[in-house]
Amino acid sequence: MDEVKALLRLAWPAILGQLGLMSMGLVDLWLVGPLGKEATAAVGLGNTVSFGTFLLCMGVVHGADPLVAQAYGADRPRTAGTAAARAGVVALLLAIPVLVVHLAGAPLLRLLGQPESVVPLAADYLQALCPGIVPMLLWHATRQLLQGKGVLLPTTITILAANLLNVVAVGALIGGWGPVPALGVFGAGLGTSIVRTAMLLALVAITLPHLREALPDDVVFDVRTLVRVAGETLPVSLQIGLEVWAFNAGYVLAGLLGDTQAAAHTVAMGAASTSFMVPLGISAAAATRVGNLVGAGRDWRRAGRTAVGLGALAMSVPAVIFLTMPTAIARIYATDADVIALVGIILPIAALFQLFDGTQVVSFGVLRGLGDLRVPALFNVVGYWFAGLPLAGVLIFGLGWGLPGMWVGYTCALAIVATLLVARLLRHGRATLVTDPT
Repeated sequence: MDEVKALLRLAWPAILGQLGLMSMGLVDLWLVGPLGKEATAAVGLGNTVSFGTFLLCMGVVHGADPLVAQAYGADRPRTAGTAAARAGVVALLLAIPVLVVHLAGAPLLRLLGQPESVVPLAADYLQALCPGIVPMLLWHATRQLLQGKGVLLPTTITILAANLLNVVAVGALIGGWGPVPALGVFGAGLGTSIVRTAMLLALVAITLPHLREALPDDVVFDVRTLVRVAGETLPVSLQIGLEVWAFNAGYVLAGLLGDTQAAAHTVAMGAASTSFMVPLGISAAAATRVGNLVGAGRDWRRAGRTAVGLGALAMSVPAVIFLTMPTAIARIYATDADVIALVGIILPIAALFQLFDGTQVVSFGVLRGLGDLRVPALFNVVGYWFAGLPLAGVLIFGLGWGLPGMWVGYTCALAIVATLLVARLLRHGRATLVTDPT
């Protein structure tokens, strides 16, 4: 019970924070909904491309988690600051190609065969997101440093405040307000960029004492060191990327099936992604807790087991909701009858993979706290790219299942990844038992 309390103390602000980050994207979808299903599909597609590239930078920042958490566990805050700063520099370098992708949205989306009715709107949305990319990256780097110390509440406060600002800014820029012209989908992206910049400024202002305490104690801008840091942190980018890109491939496939399927997939993924924020918050707490214990030379196994159990338990609630109220959820985000009907078919399938999803993401968090970064990334290759996506392709195009076939493929992929990760954790646990029987 003590371990449950310790994890929940770290997890609840992280969960609120993750839900807050996700809700900003959902608010964009909700606010552009009245503009039509093309606008809904465009925002969903734009967010997919944006996050699918931005996560390369974000993954590098997350890759420093074990170093940061273990340094704080050993009571070396300036060492933690050095690790976070070096990862942040590598991430900023990666932000350059990310910006290029955002600016080249239209030709990229046409190359992927997306509907012409959606491409110009999605490209506008991507361009409007550009000013917020670097501020959001710096915000993530600051958050991860604070998280390693177990300081999560300030981050949550800035996210909740940003959600209120997001409704006002995005709503005003989409439909116009006083002297502000109606900018439509472009306004949704621009409002998001404004909010992301405000988030960074607020978080730095609130947490200055913690940041001063963690000023780097070693050289940050050193080419050899940065190359080494890139080698240590890019596996986390790869792990996150392989999973997200597999789901992004779903958006591309849905786009090939038509506007209705693309909009339905966007809505269903919005709902599934929202439920995913709870175990994602628990995963962040697990990475911090396990990393702190390892840094302090203490046994991490009970914390790891407890975290994985909480992740699976948390996902049982959305599983029941998706199974029993799929149409009601669809009506929150869509008004088109065909889209609502298709979402009503997809969400019960999504209910099946909720437990697997919770298990795999928290297991990744525990392994990240242990510093095990490379092998888990390979599990995503096996689960998603060798099994789940090929199966989805067969079901969609070979057997004519359409969009539901893709979600069956996702379910199988998550089951495989979760099984492999739990086996990996058990192996680490046995190794710890051998080396430290106490």
